[in-house]
Amino acid sequence: MGIVERKEREKAERRRSILEAARELIQEKTFEEITMEDLAKRLELSRATLYLYFRNKSEIYTTLLIEGMRELESGYDEVLARGPLEPLEKLQAFAFVFFQFYQGNHNYFDLIVTKRAELRKDIGDEVLADLEQAGNSVIQPLVNIINEGAENGEFPAGPPEKMAWLLRAVAIGFAVGIREGKIKFPEDLPLAQQLLLYGLKGHRSADPDKKKD
Repeated sequence: MGIVERKEREKAERRRSILEAARELIQEKTFEEITMEDLAKRLELSRATLYLYFRNKSEIYTTLLIEGMRELESGYDEVLARGPLEPLEKLQAFAFVFFQFYQGNHNYFDLIVTKRAELRKDIGDEVLADLEQAGNSVIQPLVNIINEGAENGEFPAGPPEKMAWLLRAVAIGFAVGIREGKIKFPEDLPLAQQLLLYGLKGHRSADPDKKKD
């Protein structure tokens, strides 16, 4: 291995060590409590060294979020690779993948809900572009399934992007219930699926714009 290759490997390893230290710290402290000094001490590095890799803690945790969403996307891809599935079956499998993923990553994954605006403001353009791409990558499969279900008459017609975001919002709410211990995973997953799928399959009479007789 040449000098350039070795330096690139060492740089990648150092960057990975920073991300892993950040992952550990958010198990112990809130995002607000964590400082770059905390990370530097954990790694026995100077703060100046950290800034060679990331501009601030927002960029570090956004990078973890991006990695997490890519992991989630891989889980969805595995579902789709299993073979022919009906739209409802795909959504059920996606739900299991999402809740299983959230259990192990909620300490930093919650930041996408609670700190999204703050993170976006404090990160560089390249990281922001990666965040947008990763976010789209986990929403688009839902959009595709909703489109498929609408085309075969299984789901009511509607704006698929909005429906996908609504499903995501409900799923995150359910996931928070798991984190707080009010909902059990996987025991309560069938109940969540029943509620979500009943709403998705819907009743046309439930249309809020439809006037009552």
